[in-house]
Amino acid sequence: MTITAIGGFTTLLSGCNMMETDLSACPMGLYVHFKYDYNIERADMFADHVGSVTVYVFDENGKFVTQKEESNTAESKPLQSKDFCVHFADGELPEGTYQILALAQQKSYTECLATNGAKFRRTELQPGEPMENLRIRLDREAVTADGTANVPHEGMPLDTLFATRNLSAHTVTLKRGYEVRDTLKLVRDTKQIHISLRQTEDPASMAAERYDVCIIDRNGTLLFDNETDATDNLLHYSPFSIWDTEYETHAAPSARAEEGETNHIGRTAHFQLSTSRLVNRTPATDNARLIITSRETGEKVVDVNLPALLNDARNYYDQFMPLQEFLDREYRYNLDFFLAGGRWTYVNISIGVLSWSVRVQNVVLE
Repeated sequence: MTITAIGGFTTLLSGCNMMETDLSACPMGLYVHFKYDYNIERADMFADHVGSVTVYVFDENGKFVTQKEESNTAESKPLQSKDFCVHFADGELPEGTYQILALAQQKSYTECLATNGAKFRRTELQPGEPMENLRIRLDREAVTADGTANVPHEGMPLDTLFATRNLSAHTVTLKRGYEVRDTLKLVRDTKQIHISLRQTEDPASMAAERYDVCIIDRNGTLLFDNETDATDNLLHYSPFSIWDTEYETHAAPSARAEEGETNHIGRTAHFQLSTSRLVNRTPATDNARLIITSRETGEKVVDVNLPALLNDARNYYDQFMPLQEFLDREYRYNLDFFLAGGRWTYVNISIGVLSWSVRVQNVVLE
């Protein structure tokens, strides 16, 4: 027989013939399946985006019992199977009621810790510890004079981190000799943000080396329920990749043009950043801020409330979902700022792999 957990309730379904004396061929135990469709495309991308998943098991009182990790390897890609699940064999967990959640990344947790750059480090739980002790803390350096701590990227993006949505819905009851199946739905926490800068008055004068770009946010520690720790340090995210590109323009000759340089070339500065989960907070002054500073003048040419700015990128259909849902569903943003003198005049924002983009004029985004 089969017990399937749906939204915290347990439904008894037909399964093996219980009159049979040999039940060795019957599937028994706990089977945990996964889905990652909480994205703008609303498609299940688990097989394509997730390379390792860890299931944490807690008793009905929220005390830690055990965990199990399954990962893709060079030789085997079990997570790409449409039938993939993490299986706890019959009797592996005593009869009783359990709460389960999952954390996932693109590589095994051991591989993630062995790579360069900042890591998402998980609490090593001991049996009997409360669920609330499970935390994911992003590496950071010592707190600086301005009260922030730098995230050491070492030229690498953050590994993609997924957590469980709707934690309260995942309670399962196990009984020896029965099959129990549950599906954990995941949300992607890691964001990829591409910033580009252009000069409207003097296109050839743009150069990435003339600007400092950063995102400031208090999102470096995630709790067991995927909320951010409001008591954590402010983190300073800097670009892990910076480069310039050129394009043809009909603008007037540049005052900075070097001898022999064409007068019809404009330049774009590019900055690639990755951050932990973006949260729309109250008050809005607690939100992440995108800050771009001129190295020549020390003036901030961009200083905006990042969630508020991204809110303007939503299309007609996305306006009907809460802003936090939009921020959680999307994970790839392109922000193309156009500067005039020492300030930005407008920004084109495009979203992920989808085709729409919007232009936002420079207004106060507190």
